[in-house]
Amino acid sequence: MKHAVEPPLTGALSIFERTCAYCGARFRVLAARGREGDTADYACPDCGKTYEAQAIDEPEVQLLGRRTDGKDDRYQETMF
Repeated sequence: MKHAVEPPLTGALSIFERTCAYCGARFRVLAARGREGDTADYACPDCGKTYEAQAIDEPEVQLLGRRTDGKDDRYQETMF
């Protein structure tokens, strides 16, 4: 007998760590998971570069390690 795999619960907490692609800072992201297609933006706490997560609300971001690029500028999106 085959069992259907249930999708993750909406509102379940998703926790992951990432390194900012722009400045190298390490941070932890805590997000209430949404349905497929539900997304929310969050930003690197050091430079402001934005990322997107599958979430029903803006994720909480905790800085784990400061930036490693030796700069102190803010990330700026380019429109090309």
